[in-house]
Amino acid sequence: MVNSEILKKAFISGANAVAKHTEQINSINIFPVPDGDTGTNLALTLTGCADKIKDLPKMGAGELADKIAGELFRCARGNSGVIFSLIFSGFAKSVEGLETIDAVSLAKGLEAGCDEAYAAIEKPTEGTILTVIRLAASKAVSSASKGKNARDTFADAVEAAKASLKSTPNLLPMLKKHGCVDAGGQGLVYIMQGMLEMSDTPEETKPAHKKSVHTEEITYIYCTEFLINNAVNADIENFRSRLSRMGDCTAAAKHSGIIKVHIHTNRPGSVLETALEIGELSDIKIDNMKIQAENGANQWNLTQA
Repeated sequence: MVNSEILKKAFISGANAVAKHTEQINSINIFPVPDGDTGTNLALTLTGCADKIKDLPKMGAGELADKIAGELFRCARGNSGVIFSLIFSGFAKSVEGLETIDAVSLAKGLEAGCDEAYAAIEKPTEGTILTVIRLAASKAVSSASKGKNARDTFADAVEAAKASLKSTPNLLPMLKKHGCVDAGGQGLVYIMQGMLEMSDTPEETKPAHKKSVHTEEITYIYCTEFLINNAVNADIENFRSRLSRMGDCTAAAKHSGIIKVHIHTNRPGSVLETALEIGELSDIKIDNMKIQAENGANQWNLTQA
């Protein structure tokens, strides 16, 4: 059984693990754009949330999962960070109200997280973090159905995630071309490993060799993210569809009364104007990914999350 203390320790350990591997993940960041910041975005997303939840009082595991999901929405950065927040949001909704999480609930939660991530992204791409969570969730469901306990079920999901990660170059030609696995998927594996091990001192990693990047591969320049507050009766699917005509990597989902939006676009102003039609905006972030790719993504500070 997973209670709130175990869940909290596991999440913080996962955050520590991905932060420790930031540069290695950045070095293989080829898809969806080679801007070298996937590790940074995942680290800032999870460590920002971990800092918010570390001193929360004891509560039910389901209630804690909901609080983590809400903080992840607010802290999520970049395509990978947003997708992870979506995965956890679906998980939290699935375990809502539970005092402890058993193997079956854990497996169903992972499956629900996978479903939410796929549903919130306008054009899901296989060979990415999505494939990794899908196969991990499928393995968890299989293991739980065989009577395994929660820890062993999650351990099996981690192994499935690792195997899925190795297959990503076979599913995404851009990865095969550059000779690497998907960066977001690699980040998810590190997070899940960290959660399973619940270690305060993640394994040291060797300095990573930076893959060469070509900024001409970046079609949409601006990574645009923000929150929509006070959205009343918003048709998220229609909103997401409208945004998709302005760029790619479009994601929009609602949790805790807010809508998290992510898109790569050349028209950030138009995106923001469209969003203003359904609510008030906050936490607006617009990054020029060509400049990020040219300058490298290693200039970051976790304390500035």
